[in-house]
Amino acid sequence: MTSTATATATTDEPITDASSGAAEEFVYLDPGSIIIGSNVRTDLPDAKEFRRSIKERGVLEAVTVYRNDEGQHVCLRGQRRTVEAASVGTPTGLIPARVVAKPEEADRIVDQMVENIHRAGMRETEIVAGVEELTLVGVSAAQIAKRLSVPRPTVNAALAVTKADQSRNRLDSGDLTLAEAAIFAEFEHDPDAVERLERRLRWGHGLDHEAQRLRDEATERAEYAAEVERLRGDGLPVLTAEEATEVQATAVAIEDLRTPEGEPVPVEDWPSVTGAAVILTEEWDYPEPATNDSADGDSEEETDEQTDEDAEEEDPEPVKVFTATWVVTDVEATGLVYGSRSHGSASDPDSGAASDGADAARAEEEAEAKRQERRTVIANNKAWVSAETVRRDWLAGFLTRKSAPKGAEALICEAVLTGNHTLSKAMDHRHPMLFKLLGIDVPSGYYGAGYEECQKIATKATTPKGATMTVLAAVLAAWEDSTGKQTWRNPTGWDARVLGALAEWGYEPSDVERLLLGDQDDHDIDGDADTDAA
Repeated sequence: MTSTATATATTDEPITDASSGAAEEFVYLDPGSIIIGSNVRTDLPDAKEFRRSIKERGVLEAVTVYRNDEGQHVCLRGQRRTVEAASVGTPTGLIPARVVAKPEEADRIVDQMVENIHRAGMRETEIVAGVEELTLVGVSAAQIAKRLSVPRPTVNAALAVTKADQSRNRLDSGDLTLAEAAIFAEFEHDPDAVERLERRLRWGHGLDHEAQRLRDEATERAEYAAEVERLRGDGLPVLTAEEATEVQATAVAIEDLRTPEGEPVPVEDWPSVTGAAVILTEEWDYPEPATNDSADGDSEEETDEQTDEDAEEEDPEPVKVFTATWVVTDVEATGLVYGSRSHGSASDPDSGAASDGADAARAEEEAEAKRQERRTVIANNKAWVSAETVRRDWLAGFLTRKSAPKGAEALICEAVLTGNHTLSKAMDHRHPMLFKLLGIDVPSGYYGAGYEECQKIATKATTPKGATMTVLAAVLAAWEDSTGKQTWRNPTGWDARVLGALAEWGYEPSDVERLLLGDQDDHDIDGDADTDAA
C-alpha cells in the first residue's frame, strides 16, 4: 500500500479551495495505492455490512488525500473506507478521492478529531492521544477546546491524564473513564488518597466529593503549617501536625497540672516549664448573632419594623480558628503534679473515695461525649464545605439546560404558592446566588441592585421551556444561597425536598448532605472524623 496511484481519472477541472486558495482535484484512485497516513483514531470497527456495501456498491463518499513529497497519495480522512475497499475490492476497483494541499500537522490532528468526536464512538483514549499530539505541536488548551468544539474540562482532563502513567494505563485498559482517570491523575503521587478514591469506586460512588475533600484537606494542611511557622516566628515552641500526632497520647495540658504546693502554674511561667510545647487544634467559632439596639426616641412602629428585620437574619456562619494549647509529655520531668482536672485524686476510703471515683467516671463519660460531639461537628463542617463546592459546580452546569427536568414544575409551584422564605429572600435581594451560578458579576452598591440584570435574564426566556428553566434556576439558587454549615445540623423539610429533587436529576449527594434526607445517622462522615491532637 505504498506505491503511487496507478489508476487515476480526473472528472472535473481543478477546484479552488476558498479557505486556502489552493487548487483541489477530484479523482478516482486504486485504494491499494493510497498510503494510510497518521490518524488519531486507532481502531477500525468490525462491520460486515459496511464491507458488503463497499464490495457491492463501492465507496459512495469521497475520501480526502494529499500528495506527499514523492507524489504519493496519503489518506487524510476516510481511512476506514480506504482500508476496507482495498481489502474487499469495489465494482470498478477504484474509489473517489478529493486531493487537497498537505495540511499543517495541527490542522490534520484537529480535523481528524472533529470528524470523529462529533460523529460518535471515538474512544476516550484516542481523545487523550489526540490532545497530547496537539500540545506537542504547540496548540494551547484553550485553542484545543475551541478548535475541537469540546468542553474545556474534557481537554483539561485529557491533559492531566497525559502526565500520569498509571492513570493513563487504567484508562487505556477500560478500568476508568476519562473523568475518573483525571481525578486519579491529580492524586497519583499520594497512595493514601488513591486508596480513598479506590474505596469510593468499590462502593459504587462517584469521585467528585472525595476528590474535593482531598483538595480541601491539602489546603488545611498548608494553612496549619503556615500557622505553625507564624507562631514559631513569634518564639513559641509549636509542634507540627506530625509531631503533635506522635505525642498526643501522652501529652498533658499544663493548665491541668499543679505545683507541689497544689497551685496552678501561672500562665506567664508556661514557656519555662521543662519540655513545654504548643499544640494547635482546629475549632469552630460560632459568633453571636448581630443585634441592633433601638436608639432612644424610636417610635414603637419603627422598633417593631426593626425587630421584624432582625428576625429575618440567620445565625452567622461558624468560622474555623486555631487554638494553641501548652502541653508537656513527661510530667515527672517537670516537677509538677496532676491536678484534679487531669487525674483522679486518691483519698482515704473512709472519706468517700468510692463516691469520688464514681463522680470522676461520670465526669469522664460526659467529657468524652462532648469530645465526640466536637469531633463530629468538626468533621461534618469540613465535609459540608467540600460538598458545597461540588454541589455549586454541579448546579452551574445543570442550569445551562435548555429545558427543565421532570418534576421541576411541581417544585416551582410549591416554592411560589407556599411563599418559601428562601425564594422571597432571594427576590428581595435580586438573586445574588443566581448571578454566581450563571457566571454573572453580582451587582452591588445599594439595596435592590441587580434589577436590570434580572430583567435581562427574564427577557432571554422567550419560550415556555426556557421560562420554566429560568424560574427553576431562581428557585434552586435561592435554596443554595440559604444553605451553610448549620444546614446539616438543623435540616428543614424544604432542604430535603430540594436536595431530593437534585438527586433525582443526577446529583449524587455526599454523606453529610444525606443527613438532610434522613439517609444517614449523625456520625463521623466516612469514619474519617478528625481527632484532637491534645
